[in-house]
Amino acid sequence: MVKYEYSKKQDVFEGERVTDMVLDSTIKLAFEKLGLPNDDGTYPVLQKSVVNYLPGTYGQMYPEGIGGYSIPRKGAFLLNDLHYGFTTDEAIWDSSYINIFYAKTKPGRPVQEFQMGTLGVSPVMPDLVIQPNTVKKVHTKLTIPEDISILTVNPHMHLLGKSFIAYAVKPDGDSIRLISIPKWDFHWQYFYTFKKMVKIPAGSIIIAEGVYDNTRKNLNNPYSPPRLVRDNDGSMRATDEMFQFIITYLMYKEGDENISLDKSIE
Repeated sequence: MVKYEYSKKQDVFEGERVTDMVLDSTIKLAFEKLGLPNDDGTYPVLQKSVVNYLPGTYGQMYPEGIGGYSIPRKGAFLLNDLHYGFTTDEAIWDSSYINIFYAKTKPGRPVQEFQMGTLGVSPVMPDLVIQPNTVKKVHTKLTIPEDISILTVNPHMHLLGKSFIAYAVKPDGDSIRLISIPKWDFHWQYFYTFKKMVKIPAGSIIIAEGVYDNTRKNLNNPYSPPRLVRDNDGSMRATDEMFQFIITYLMYKEGDENISLDKSIE
């Protein structure tokens, strides 16, 4: 969903309606083709992950009063970012669709999101350039300015991913474990919902660490022999790489850590 400031975009319908991320190899190129930038070349607020679906999963429903999004007067766009498995060159049809429901009242506590790493609010260090026949470790970190309550987390890597871990370090030095995937599997990744919301105090540093295996020992390596693989400006190709940690959260309210999210999945 794209949220335009009313005066910054004259024609919200400019640009093409569909773009092919194979041909338009980066998100920036795709967004320009869709005509998403403001008239001055800046970008509007992009509300990511409004809805996510993976075959075999159920939609996440939060407790009463939590969730939902506010849509501005101008610029309610739905961006369908579809990822397919490996296919042949034969033409295929997709019949996916999304229903949008409008509430009679404003969301009480609309969910928010930030993305660390590739295309996010914190850089990947060192640069995500993985030489052939090497194993490389990278990380990204972000200081949280206010108390927040985390609902879900989404670690993301591609085929060279080996392991992923994320945690928060509180101002007093104590740590909060968020997720640990010692054996990364590209085919099993999604949004992981906590049983109860996790409070992250203001001043805490969230750290995500990832390890990539660009050797012959990695059976998921798309290249044989191994080649240089990098984060290609947000390319969605599985043969390029990404390192992202996406967090869905609320501004903290006392008692959030006692609210169960388990019963919300039906």
